[in-house]
Amino acid sequence: MTVEILAVLAMFSSEFSIPTWKNIQVLLIGAILCRGPRRISSILRVMGLASICNFSKYHRVLSRAKWNGLSPAKILFGLLIKLLPESWPILFAVDETLERRRGKKTKAKGVYRDAVKSSQSNVVKSFGLKWECMMLIVPLPWCNRPWALPFLTLLAPSKKSNEKANRRHKTSLDWTRQMVKLISRWLRRSWILVGDGAYACMDLAAACIKQNVTLISRLRLDAQLFQFPVIEENKKRGRKRIKGKRIYLKNLLADQTQPWQTGIVNWYGGEKKQSSI
Repeated sequence: MTVEILAVLAMFSSEFSIPTWKNIQVLLIGAILCRGPRRISSILRVMGLASICNFSKYHRVLSRAKWNGLSPAKILFGLLIKLLPESWPILFAVDETLERRRGKKTKAKGVYRDAVKSSQSNVVKSFGLKWECMMLIVPLPWCNRPWALPFLTLLAPSKKSNEKANRRHKTSLDWTRQMVKLISRWLRRSWILVGDGAYACMDLAAACIKQNVTLISRLRLDAQLFQFPVIEENKKRGRKRIKGKRIYLKNLLADQTQPWQTGIVNWYGGEKKQSSI
């Protein structure tokens, strides 16, 4: 099994120096074999290096070693694309995740809603780092549901940390637009992006249209949607209209003239639900 793992990891060897690459192989294999929290100390213990003297060199891989994270992400993206069947659409999912962190030395941390600890009636906030993850939806032969395999993860520093570092603050949607442009440049073909209600934004939708990307997101029934403005022949004074009549989603649901189609959705726990699309 170790030989097969090293054969896959060899694709990334050109992006690191020789000493750093040796340490990365130990960390990656140890992270796969490690059970429980994947700390550096636990990884070294699994790899039989618990009594090594210069253990700090493995910590420096993530703290001091200089390497570009986009290049390995591009290589991993190319390897994952080859797993897709020809009949399977190129489908990506985007989401944000919170890494709980506390301490004065954690510069990019902020206070965010903890999705794991929170519920609909109780909102829990935690200190930590917010990461934007782009994942490729891949079907696997041993699972009935497709898997989301992350290949590109970007750190989204908090607004307070950006102001302290005198940097322009970027929201989650700004980072998502940047990732959309990057993946379109890598792929050079049309693809589909799926996100939750946080990504139902007109700016992101406009960026996806420019990149020939289909955006699928969740909208509230009271979302403010408008038709395109009607071009009036008789020019009037004043500012031109930038939006047309209001579109009410509740009325569209009851409209029989809409081309609604009924589909079966694989839900959690093996449950299947019927919905209209």
